Amino acid sequence: MENKKDNLKRIFVFCVILIIIYWGINNMNLIGNIINKIISIIFPFILGGALAFILNIPMTFFEKKLLNIKRKKKVFFKNKKVVRIVSLIFAIIVISFILYLIINLIVPELIDIVKLLIQNIPYYAEELNKIIQNNTENIQEIDNIISNMNLDTESIKKELMQIVTGVLNSSISIVVGVIGFITNLIIAIIFAIYILTGKEKLKSQISRLIQAYFDKEKANKIFEIGNIANKTFKNFFTVQCLEATILGSLCIIGMLILNIPYAAPIGVLIGVTALIPVVGAFIGIIIGAILILSVEPIKVITFIIFVLILQQFEGNVIYPRVVGNSVGLPGMWVLMAVTVGGSLFGILGMLLGVPVFSVIYTILKNDTEKRLKSRGV
Repeated sequence: MENKKDNLKRIFVFCVILIIIYWGINNMNLIGNIINKIISIIFPFILGGALAFILNIPMTFFEKKLLNIKRKKKVFFKNKKVVRIVSLIFAIIVISFILYLIINLIVPELIDIVKLLIQNIPYYAEELNKIIQNNTENIQEIDNIISNMNLDTESIKKELMQIVTGVLNSSISIVVGVIGFITNLIIAIIFAIYILTGKEKLKSQISRLIQAYFDKEKANKIFEIGNIANKTFKNFFTVQCLEATILGSLCIIGMLILNIPYAAPIGVLIGVTALIPVVGAFIGIIIGAILILSVEPIKVITFIIFVLILQQFEGNVIYPRVVGNSVGLPGMWVLMAVTVGGSLFGILGMLLGVPVFSVIYTILKNDTEKRLKSRGV
């Protein structure tokens, strides 16, 4: 009798699952909107968690240094709360200073380029006038074609009004988006500070929650996966920054040797964009080419060829070896992680594909070894 009831219960649960799946397939747009709404609500806290993870790396370094300081007055550095706050302040200052240096190297050059373009407007206008004068026959033909066309001025006005309205709406959307992002960033920073100042307590609460709702074997498995993920992401972020620094430095040195202008700002820009694995430096190539084009157009081709060669060398030699070794992922799988991650989730997928693949790879590797060991293979 009990078996019959259990079977009926399983059939009922299976039918409910099928109904839910069928409903989900027929309401994909609704589900997508709900998911997007949930993500937009919790985004500041996701961003705060990411900031906390990044800040925790330099903060932990400063904590260890402060706690190991040997002075006559040890009381100040024995207070862990004070050490935590001081280390967090140091970490924020260091990262803010790095961001300031990057912005200070790149933004002024971009402003100078815009100023140069504005100053050269009379020259461009004169060149354009020469082109027009040299092609008066063609222009006359175009003018004749236009004059023979029956243009509806009212419809043209309506189209122009729609374009203007669209531009205004886009501008308003951009302003609202910027304000929303700043608000989310402030919430994220506050949330990150809360996490970092009480990370031991938070870790203890999560640990107790897992132990309360899972049996010992499953809880230990969750803890194992958590430790692997934490170690992998930490190593990945640290070495990714190192790899970006190497690429930026090589770019600066090569540009100086080749006598290409804007070596420092373009090298820094390419290093920053290289934080996106393997293909990120291409973004820096475009902006760098625009900068060089404004002062020495003839050097643009040399720059593009040089950076493409450097980027290929970095992407296929330096990156798989340096980053792959740091996260325990072979170079072949690093390239696959970037490709698959980018195809599925764009830039974010490229950035997180390697550590996610590495976590999966390590878990499968450990589980395979356990199974083979248990079978005596």
